[in-house]
Amino acid sequence: MKITDRVHAIRHTFRLSLGEGKFAERFVYSYLIVGKTICLVDTGVAATAPLILDAIREMGRSPQEVSLILLTHAHPDHIGGCAPIKKLAPAPIAVHAAEKRWVEDVELQYRERPVPNLFELVPVGAPVDRLLTDGETISWEEGATIRVIATPGHSPGSVSFLFAEEGALFSGDSLPAAGHIPIYADPVALRASVETLKRLAGVKVLFSSWHEPIVGERIAATMEEAGRYIGQVDALVREIDAQEPNLSGEELSRRALERLGIGMHRILPMVEASFKSHLRR
Repeated sequence: MKITDRVHAIRHTFRLSLGEGKFAERFVYSYLIVGKTICLVDTGVAATAPLILDAIREMGRSPQEVSLILLTHAHPDHIGGCAPIKKLAPAPIAVHAAEKRWVEDVELQYRERPVPNLFELVPVGAPVDRLLTDGETISWEEGATIRVIATPGHSPGSVSFLFAEEGALFSGDSLPAAGHIPIYADPVALRASVETLKRLAGVKVLFSSWHEPIVGERIAATMEEAGRYIGQVDALVREIDAQEPNLSGEELSRRALERLGIGMHRILPMVEASFKSHLRR
């Protein structure tokens, strides 16, 4: 789906296992920045890598024209396509240093952040060629530059990308969507990252992994909503903890989800960690 003159959005659907034969239907976006060559932002899950390659071919281009793969962070639904795509598009993979281990070693990621069907989403890792730093500018072809913006919180090394030539901001999972299951590592850092994104000038289109592409005044509203939602969850978790301070992480999460009106068959470790992170301050 072409969104701007040079940015194409590719929506992937996938299933997140909840155990006991239960699944949650999820989606995530990858983005192609098309010029003389192609820059790919995030790679979805392994099973949807063919969608990216087919989208490139449907433009009349070749996967070998991909000259750079940028990752907003290392979670399975963002890195699963790295290995299969790189077989046909031998482009360098770039990610923040704090995420490098999980891109290259998915077994390590599984041990440190277990997802029941992680190896279905990302069967193998892929070597990282470049480490991204906050504030640096990347150019993959003449006249095409992206600024790296550190936006930790969803994960320690999450970054966003500002493609100034199009006014396109790729925020990854740094803007949580209200009403959805909170998934992040550090709510304090995440709220600060939302404020960082709100201060950016020249943003015309917001490409978030949790939302459809957003334009105009809705960009500021979406960012405001993300900040409010983190605050809402924070206040809720602290209220529950004050009333029942000895709850297990699972019970704390279940109570919080019920209060948020979100049903979940099983509390996954990453969801429990998200709610417990509000109590670490």
